[in-house]
Formats: sequence, structure tokens, C-alpha cells
Amino acid sequence: MRVAVIPGDGIGPEVVNSVIQVVPVLDDLFGLDIEFTTFNWGADRWLADGVGLPEGAITMLQKDFDAIFFGALGDPRIPTTAHGREILLGLRRGLSLYVNYRPLLLPGHTIDLYRENTQGLYVGIGGRVENAGVATVAIDECVYTRDIVTKFVRYGLADATARGRTKVTLVHKANAVPNTGALWQDVFRTELAQFPQIEANEEYVDAFCYKLVRDPGTFEVVLAPNLFGDIASDVGAALMGGLGTAPSASICPESRFGLFEPVHGSAPDIAGLGIANPVGAARSLVLLLDHMGRTDAATALETCLRESMETTLTTPDLGGSGTTRAFMDSVLARLERLGSALGTTIGK
Repeated sequence: MRVAVIPGDGIGPEVVNSVIQVVPVLDDLFGLDIEFTTFNWGADRWLADGVGLPEGAITMLQKDFDAIFFGALGDPRIPTTAHGREILLGLRRGLSLYVNYRPLLLPGHTIDLYRENTQGLYVGIGGRVENAGVATVAIDECVYTRDIVTKFVRYGLADATARGRTKVTLVHKANAVPNTGALWQDVFRTELAQFPQIEANEEYVDAFCYKLVRDPGTFEVVLAPNLFGDIASDVGAALMGGLGTAPSASICPESRFGLFEPVHGSAPDIAGLGIANPVGAARSLVLLLDHMGRTDAATALETCLRESMETTLTTPDLGGSGTTRAFMDSVLARLERLGSALGTTIGK
């Protein structure tokens, strides 16, 4: 398994490097045979060379790698986040990672949230009219193609079925955004004909966020356009305990290529302090392993993460007194004890 690692900016390298240390133990236990290659794509390179996503990067990644393990992007020295858009959005579009899976791992209940990842208001179409350097008109176009919406909805419904889910909610805002909203409604209702076992409903995004906070147990699977899914997943992360606990997987169903990253940003205010929460990054590794068919290793890592989250070694954002390294050392120790209890390695 060949994995490209892009630590990025701020706390990105801290959480990525702390999480990767558990891989040798997982390898001993389950025979993963993961090979990591790190790329220094981020703010430092942008500022030094003006390079975000290097020429030929997409072709190289498709040819030489199976997945990407990603940290975070964002640096106060680049207030426009131009490098972040070029790198992350460039990877999503260039690799056709149009499915963004963001599970909301709540106490006793998981909501499988799927966010369209390449279109909508994130397509970058628009502009500004300025007068004496001051913007007087600003336009961002929301664009969806039936092809992508159809493939996204079809994948979400099929994956929900494969996970044993029977209730799917489409989130939209067709009452106020009628053109793209109607497209999403039409595709969703059409595709449901192939999944008669699914109980389907629709929610306006504002009402959905309200209900998600009030009673998250009413939702099983959620399909959402790009912006709405981005917002709703952060609301869900708050219910999980914070952005530091939330993972994500950006997937191209056709190629099976995936990019796995924590939902949180680069958090420059705490970068270098050693207290960044690594749970979101570690759970993103769980998603990577599961996506690659290594459910055994994924389950073991998630179990050890949950056990460590019950201790005081969690980072301050979760109410603990631990550090990034101390928490992951606790996870590592639990994995090692698992190996000792088994008495032998599983995969070798």
C-alpha cells in the first residue's frame, strides 16, 4: 500500500507525525505493508518558490500511490489561503474526489454524512467589481452538473446499503435556491427507485442543522451538496466533542483513490505547543485502512483510540491534561498490549 503524506501547515505536521508512529505496530499485528512518502507541499514552499501543487503532481499521484494522508493547510503569512485552495481543491478536482465521507461518531450512534466535494460554490467561478480598490460587487457562482450529482447520490445510496443503513436524508435549500436545489431533488428521487428498501426524506439545511443538534439519533445517512455538507459536518463535530475528533475521506469511487484528513484546520494559534488533538487525524487513518480493506487494523486502532479518549491523557480541548505525543503514546501502548495478548502477529 503506497501512501503519499502531505503534512501541510500549522498543527498538520504535528498530528500527522504523531499518528504515523502507530503504523509499525499495526504492521506487525496485521501485515499492512504500508509505504509512506512525504511531500513538503504547503505554506513554506509556496512562500519560498511560489509553488502550491507542483506540475505533474496529479499524474504522479495517480501512477505511484494508492492514497493520500493529509494534515492541514493554512498560514497567517498567506491570509488569502491561495496555496490551500490550489493544493487541496486542486487535489479534489484533479483526482475526481467527488465523495467526501465525514462520519459523525456520536456516543452510541454514528451518522454517515456524505458531502459532494468538487462542485457547488467551491468551483471558483465568480469575481469582484472594485472601485478604488474597494469591492462593490462580489459574485460566487454555484454550479452543479447532473453527471456528478447523479454519481454522488448513487454512490451514497449504494454505500449506505452496504453498511446496512435503511434511512437516508437529502439536505438541500430548494425553497430559496431553486435551480440547483431542484436538480438535487430530482436526482435523489430518481435514484431512489433503485433502492426500494431505503426510507428517504428531505430536509432544508437550516432545519436539518437545528434537528441535528436537538436529536441526532433521528438521522442515519445524510447526503448533502458541498457547502451544506461542509457546514453540517462541523455542527456534527461539535456534537462529537470538537473538530479535533472528526475525520474525513475524499474518494473517487471509480479509481478507488482516496485522500484522508482530519476535518480541523491548521490552528496556527496552538501550532508548536504540542497540544494539538490527534484524534481526527488518527481516525482518518482508520478510514484509510478501512477503505483499503483492512477492517481488522482499522477496528483495532479505533478501539484503542476510544479507550484512550476515556483517560486524562486527552488534549486540553477534550478536557484532559495530555499532549499530542502523550495521547498517541497511550494509543500505541494499547496496541502493543493487544499484540501481547494475541501472543503472535496476525498478518505475518
